[in-house]
Amino acid sequence: MQSNDAASSLIQVEQRMRSLVTHDVGVAGEAAVLHLSAGGSRIRARLALHACSALRVPHDQAVAVAAACELLHNASLVHDDLQDRDTQRRGLDTVWRRHGDAAAICVGDLLLSAAYGALAPTGAAAGQLITRMHQRVGAVIRGQCDDLALQGAKLNSLYTYERVAQGKSAPLLILPLELALALAGRTDAISAAVEAGSLFAVGYQAADDLDDVERDALNEEINIVAVLAARGERQPREAARALAIERFQQCLAAAARLPQDSGQLMATQARRHVAMLTQTRVPA
Repeated sequence: MQSNDAASSLIQVEQRMRSLVTHDVGVAGEAAVLHLSAGGSRIRARLALHACSALRVPHDQAVAVAAACELLHNASLVHDDLQDRDTQRRGLDTVWRRHGDAAAICVGDLLLSAAYGALAPTGAAAGQLITRMHQRVGAVIRGQCDDLALQGAKLNSLYTYERVAQGKSAPLLILPLELALALAGRTDAISAAVEAGSLFAVGYQAADDLDDVERDALNEEINIVAVLAARGERQPREAARALAIERFQQCLAAAARLPQDSGQLMATQARRHVAMLTQTRVPA
């Protein structure tokens, strides 16, 4: 698969996802398709496609792992929206808001199941990939539980903040690279993918928190600005921005260690975030 096929491959990923959630599943399938149709950056699918291309993984396997990673991410969004009672996602009513709590659970479960089904074209490698995927899903669930347990708490531990941020987001950022590396026989490089994905997750969460300080305070959710303020930082917003920049820059170094430029897209995304954080003045 060549890099100039990326757009076509992404269309195939979209088609694969829809086909997996619309086979004889009724209203849940329709709701899943509507959720997927709302868009999104598809960064996890793109990470998988890029890494597979760089590592010369066969095209059908690349599409399979890209669809699996993106389906997992969307399953987590449906369940997150339900748990957090968020009413809007990408400009549309969330699944629970439109169809109710019980239906949202079913839709999230359908997307989760479809992710495992997406790996069927990987043939003999499927068993290994399913095991790896299950381990990352377990890590996300653990991270989400940790986050929910800390809601309403007055957190002043930067270590705990970073651990929770990594737990919630890093596994599904690591997974696209991990599956590509496993298919290419480069399991020796997975530790670098874990480091890069974990650092990116903390940087992204800290940057995102800068836009949600007031909302998170109202909802009693963890926010890096509040954590740093509780630690005695005189300019917690600036400190939060500096932390995000530092983690993205560390991510760049880890991504550069991945073989055959398979971490290039993650590095590009990290640079983009550093540029935005550097150019944007954080209010006092």
